[in-house]
Amino acid sequence: MNVIIYHNPDCGTSRNTLAMIRNAGIEPHLIEYLKTPPTRLLLRQLIDRMGVPVRDVILLDQERR
Repeated sequence: MNVIIYHNPDCGTSRNTLAMIRNAGIEPHLIEYLKTPPTRLLLRQLIDRMGVPVRDVILLDQERR
């Protein structure tokens, strides 16, 4: 299984997700999205594949607290 994680090493949630994937015996391909941001087209493709509205993947400032 190929697993790709768009990762931010400074984010606890991202680190925890990476640990869970590795604990399952999978070594994912990491893309540090702050260093290598996805293109607008790639974001659209990923969201389309997820089958969710764009709003569902946007983190609003009040949700960070």
